[in-house]
Amino acid sequence: MNPKEKDSRNNNNKRWGNRFIDKRNWKSYNEELVVRGEFLLPIDMFDNWYEELDKMNEGKKGRPYEFPESFIKIQAVWHLQWVDYRGLEGIASSLERLCLIAYHHDDYTTIWRRVHGVRPEIKPPTYDEVEAGSDATGFKSGHAGEYTTYVYGNLRRKYVKVIITADINSKKLIAVDAKIGEVSESKVAVKHIELLKKGD
Repeated sequence: MNPKEKDSRNNNNKRWGNRFIDKRNWKSYNEELVVRGEFLLPIDMFDNWYEELDKMNEGKKGRPYEFPESFIKIQAVWHLQWVDYRGLEGIASSLERLCLIAYHHDDYTTIWRRVHGVRPEIKPPTYDEVEAGSDATGFKSGHAGEYTTYVYGNLRRKYVKVIITADINSKKLIAVDAKIGEVSESKVAVKHIELLKKGD
């Protein structure tokens, strides 16, 4: 190469800084993604399906429950993943055809009513050692649409960020935080771990 010619690689290094070196532990990261998928469809909830229903319907007046509370909670998780209530009914129908759940009569309005009746309870693990992981997701606080953007311009939208920390082995929830705007996920995760150590 002619010394007078510019080396584009060197120019890029000067412009963008040093070459990026990926130091992530890909094996560990891949396992975390697998655990996330297991969390979205915990097969063990089918093992005690009828036992849970028997306890829920014991002494109940009126129409008995057909879905155990554990299944309603996972439907709530699916709904947070942007599955609408008619979609939840379709998922239940598919699980029924796979013979994973019994025949059901609940339509999407019943699913809506029961999902909205869920009251989350956080019971931190009581054992000494916990392998915890944190993750966050953001939701737009408003859905103004293209018309508002056209009339008023590209307004800065606020986001609601939800940060959860859980035991990656047992999938038990440790803590949840919901913040509006910019927030440091790592600082929130540290706070969750500190609360766990204190036993709060």
